[in-house]
Amino acid sequence: MQLIHQSQMPPKRDPVPRARSALQWLTGLLMLGVIAAAVIAAGMRLWQDIEIQRLTRTPGLADPVAIPTALPPASASVVSRTFPAALYYSHESAAFFPDPDYYPGILDGWEELIGAVGGQVVRISDPDQIDSLTADHVLVAPTALCMTDRVITALRSHAERGGGLVINWAVGARDSDCEWLGWDAVTRLTAAVEIRELEKREALFYSIPAGLPLSLGFDPGTRVELRFESQLAAATPGTRVYWADWAMNAAPAEDTDDVNAAVLTHVTEAGGRVAWFGFRMGQGATPDDEERNLRLFSNGVTWAAGLPAAEIATWPQAARATLLIAEDVESRFSNAVALANIARHKAVPVTFFVVSQLALEHPDIADSLSAAGEVGSQTSDHSVIAGLTYSDQRSRLSRSWTEIHRWAGDSAFGLHPPEERFDENTLRAWRSLGGRYVVAVNDARTASPEVYDTPDGKIVLLPRIIKDDYNVFVQEGALRSRHLTQAYLQGMAKVRAVGGLAVVSLRTQVAGEPGRVGVVGAVIDSAQSKGEWWIATGRSVADWWLARRETKVQISDLPGGDLELRVTTSPQHGLLDGWLNLILPGDPQFWTPEMSGQPLQYSETNWGLRIPIPDMAPSEESVIVLRHNGATET
Repeated sequence: MQLIHQSQMPPKRDPVPRARSALQWLTGLLMLGVIAAAVIAAGMRLWQDIEIQRLTRTPGLADPVAIPTALPPASASVVSRTFPAALYYSHESAAFFPDPDYYPGILDGWEELIGAVGGQVVRISDPDQIDSLTADHVLVAPTALCMTDRVITALRSHAERGGGLVINWAVGARDSDCEWLGWDAVTRLTAAVEIRELEKREALFYSIPAGLPLSLGFDPGTRVELRFESQLAAATPGTRVYWADWAMNAAPAEDTDDVNAAVLTHVTEAGGRVAWFGFRMGQGATPDDEERNLRLFSNGVTWAAGLPAAEIATWPQAARATLLIAEDVESRFSNAVALANIARHKAVPVTFFVVSQLALEHPDIADSLSAAGEVGSQTSDHSVIAGLTYSDQRSRLSRSWTEIHRWAGDSAFGLHPPEERFDENTLRAWRSLGGRYVVAVNDARTASPEVYDTPDGKIVLLPRIIKDDYNVFVQEGALRSRHLTQAYLQGMAKVRAVGGLAVVSLRTQVAGEPGRVGVVGAVIDSAQSKGEWWIATGRSVADWWLARRETKVQISDLPGGDLELRVTTSPQHGLLDGWLNLILPGDPQFWTPEMSGQPLQYSETNWGLRIPIPDMAPSEESVIVLRHNGATET
């Protein structure tokens, strides 16, 4: 499949389309539901031993309401260090585009981006100049569509000598006359198994899992939308930034199962780092999407440059993902005791969201539910509150907060709003009463919590992005409990793959029935057997996420090639069971962490080290030193 003809290529500054309206989003969701069956088989092969399941729309998505913009994710720290960088200008590629300003504008954008992360940029334009670069150089060749085989060989040789290489899109897919060659140059430079051009889609997304060298500063599962303007997909083993549908399922190139990588990273035998992006600068569907593209490009440059970087691992105890088991107690209240008994037997916490006015009629079960974990609110009468005034919402939520305190003897920190509908007033009203978090769908923007600011402080949204019992038994008409078990486990597999939060949600009158509630036991058994899950209450998840976000990490150079890590907690939050993820140059075995002169335990990863952080109180600082034994490293 050839690239689109040059007359169809975009100009330098394509107009950024406005954000989709609610009606447009709903139309897109319906269309995704139609095509999901076609892509699900391919999506199930994205990760080894992990199945990917389509996310079904929930009632809460039927009539979206406006919510404020979430605060940005916790930022990572990269060593502040200058490095030599070369920006390759392809005169042949410049002539390919009908707008003479397009390609020069792309190069200007990349030069600004490289300089912002410490690169001292020189521009080059022939293979001899590439050959003269040292292994310390990062070579960036953006949108270099047309080039000779001699240039391609020089690019590859630079990486094989140990240099950094950043490339994107259809690098070398056409010769010096811009005649079509094929994808051989891309596969040679990236070690990809296969390259395909994506077919045109009504909506085009990629998703960013946690734990990758380029995922620093992104929440797990962050979804980014692009305008369709010719993008490429690659086949590669392992977890990767991948082309996705709206619900974070893998969406590979047409007629393939495995060609779904949107970004590749590759390390040569000599230690050269190659980062390839299947899309170009300026293709974000909105300004926010383009900002995420630029952050990902920046991560590619700093990684190729071998700059050490650090961030706090997503979850406590270095868990891969987090599981929240939440039951709505809105009818048949006695059924909730069955789940409480399962939770106590398996020694895991669960979270109950009660319709508080009805709960007052069942004082006998309050202690049982509280002892099994946490009790939150589903409002006083299960009426939808989204869309009401702040005063009205606060009055209704205050009533529920008071009723739960009287019933359970403790404050309610979590809210699961009816139909999972909420707005800015909901967040503000619940936080003003002392609430810490809300559980609801988030349009699958991320697979992890989101933080919002209110006049009374920050509040956390815990997103539900997998099916619940209503989806399976009511919307899909399933009759057997095994169908719900399968839906839960498949949804958890997707969340685990991206390193996010899985909210397993059920209702006392549906899956909470005595003959069905055992499904939750099977879910717990599966999570505990894999040993990669942190199982927690909603309040614990929200408190951790705020503590992680507000804890600062700084990594800096020390004399002799060592590194210093400073971790500082905020005045409001300490940090318990935290770990650091480190992206390091060279072989991880040549780095040894220590604190106060004493060695620390650590584990090696593909990209560096993972180090435990001593438990920290609010406003506390810990200093960790990474000793580097460079004498034996080659």
